[in-house]
Amino acid sequence: MGNRLKVFCLLFVAILCLLPGDLYAQNRRVVRADKAFELKQYSEAIDLYQRAYNRVRRRDREEAARLVFQIAMCHKYTNNHRAAEAWFNRAIRSNYPDQVARLYMADAMMKNGKYEEALENYQLFLNDHPDDWRALRGIASIELLEELQENPEPYEVEAVRLFNSRNDDYTPAFSDLRANTLIFSSSRDDAVGRDNDPWTGHKHTSFFVSYRDRAGNWSRPALLDDGPINTEYNEGAPAVNATATDIYFTRCVRGADEDMGCRIFRATREGANWINPQEIKLTDDSLVTVGHPAISPDEMTLYFASDMEGSMGPMDIWMVTRSSPGEPFGDPVNVGPPINTPGTEMFPYVREDGTLYFASDGHPGLGGLDIFRSEFTPDGWSEPENLRPPINSSADDFGIVFEPGKESGFFSSNRGRGAIYDIYSFHLPPVEFMISGVVFDDSTKYIVPDATVQLVGADGTLRQVETDREGKYMFGPAMLRENTRYEILVNKSGYFSSRAQQSTIGFDRSQEFVVDLAIAPIPETAIELPEILYDFDSWVLRPQFKDSLNGLVQTMYDNPTIIIELASHTDSRGTEVYNDTLSQRRAQAVVDYLIDQGIDRERLEARGYGKRNPRVIEQTIERDGFVFEEGTVLSEEFINSLQDEAHQEVAHQMNRRTEFRVIGEDYEPPEGEDVPVEQPPELPDRRPPDESEGRPR
Repeated sequence: MGNRLKVFCLLFVAILCLLPGDLYAQNRRVVRADKAFELKQYSEAIDLYQRAYNRVRRRDREEAARLVFQIAMCHKYTNNHRAAEAWFNRAIRSNYPDQVARLYMADAMMKNGKYEEALENYQLFLNDHPDDWRALRGIASIELLEELQENPEPYEVEAVRLFNSRNDDYTPAFSDLRANTLIFSSSRDDAVGRDNDPWTGHKHTSFFVSYRDRAGNWSRPALLDDGPINTEYNEGAPAVNATATDIYFTRCVRGADEDMGCRIFRATREGANWINPQEIKLTDDSLVTVGHPAISPDEMTLYFASDMEGSMGPMDIWMVTRSSPGEPFGDPVNVGPPINTPGTEMFPYVREDGTLYFASDGHPGLGGLDIFRSEFTPDGWSEPENLRPPINSSADDFGIVFEPGKESGFFSSNRGRGAIYDIYSFHLPPVEFMISGVVFDDSTKYIVPDATVQLVGADGTLRQVETDREGKYMFGPAMLRENTRYEILVNKSGYFSSRAQQSTIGFDRSQEFVVDLAIAPIPETAIELPEILYDFDSWVLRPQFKDSLNGLVQTMYDNPTIIIELASHTDSRGTEVYNDTLSQRRAQAVVDYLIDQGIDRERLEARGYGKRNPRVIEQTIERDGFVFEEGTVLSEEFINSLQDEAHQEVAHQMNRRTEFRVIGEDYEPPEGEDVPVEQPPELPDRRPPDESEGRPR
């Protein structure tokens, strides 16, 4: 029995020596990876998890799926969204039991701009978690996406190459009164300290500074100092008060084996240096994170981000207040809704007008962190407004700062180079307008060169250009102003003038308006005016028919050099002498009306033709149910040949007409008067009565 037990023990030891050595090393590697993950040392954890996964994936599928998920989470926390999407997808295919992997994969897809795929996965996640706010937020973001993208803000955005390095550069802040000194955080090689941040794998961040000269050029960034502001730890998210005497910033102390959290410090200016950084005590809990300070213009309120007890999400915007700048701040107060959500809110910034800007992934947006703004009203904070593209993107966008009194500044984003954060500039370009087009013949549709085009502004400005050989004209940006109505008039000898309207009112970004102009050639024959009827045996214009002449009034104003003949005709009934007199008086009545509307009498000639010129039908028309063929002359013989008395009466009525004909284009206003280009005086709005006032003739 003793020998058998001895043999068994030897075999057991042999098994331990042969098999578990690798398993023990594997377990130790997993323990180290889990410990690194717990300490937020994600860069190191990724390497340890991947090495462990390569050993275990064929032995233990359940553990392999867990390791894949952990790798995905490390990429999520280091903002490598492409890698995160791939590893979450692998976790799902490895049957990782928690459906949160699908939710996080959808989040990563959002940040990678794959909105349709993200929507599909949010909906799949909601099948098992119908009330999960994160998926509902994601779907709401995608539903809002089209509106945000189709109505971007008019800012121009550009990565600032001078500021950006191969590593992270972010959270810029102006540190002087004229916004000519910029401080930002960077993990570039020149940062203070020798160790890398185990979270990111890059150096700990330090403050760097750049100066703008009188020509508007920024200097190459240099280290702010070697202390006391910059240390071997992470410094970031600076904020300078309105008088540029105090700087608030975040310092995060992270060692090899522990994360000692982030705290807010304040330093004061002494000449060109910042000295004596002191922690602003906001909590006694060492496990609570506070950071991202933003001081109000009056220095009475300090906003910051924290996960302290009472937060609605992983990080909220909080505030502390005081009654005077020299006093300590009071107890922290959660800003609350509508600013904070169950998601993450951080990186507050207060503009000089008191508007609060912050980054959030809890409000519907384009993906990742978006920048929002909110104004404080008597009813509290207004509903946060998304800054839209191009400032916001599918990636993380945060840390905005404005130049005082301007629509320009800087912000941070990782939209460009994978997981790397860069500094971007933004500015509102000047709003410029152009009007261009082609002038063409309204009848032939051919282009018209050498036409004169005038641009008349409601502000009194007048510009003039000529069409080129291709009939084109253009009024450039220097010729147009914002919030102004314009009349565009085109003139050419042998043509009636034409006009169009264009307004720049309501446009908040540059526009090029295309306004093509058709001009009608002046015919040699007379032009019939809209129907003007008179009472029987009368030459007095009936009020309701004066409106028919308003188009002619406009034509005379649009064509200030033409001279016209006003011709009136009667039907064939009655004597020639009577009809000549009646038609002359009717023609003169039209002339008198035009004179009343401001048309110079020297441009008008009244002529009564009586019944001598019967109308010729230029194209087939139908009138009151009767058809008159093209080329028909409404002579007395033709009318008498008509069998129907009603048909005859319609023909007589068509002969009773008033026409005008251009007989000159060389009118010159009296000396001292300008050729008018403005609108004619407002014409009366007269409408015909409901009942007839007698038989018109």
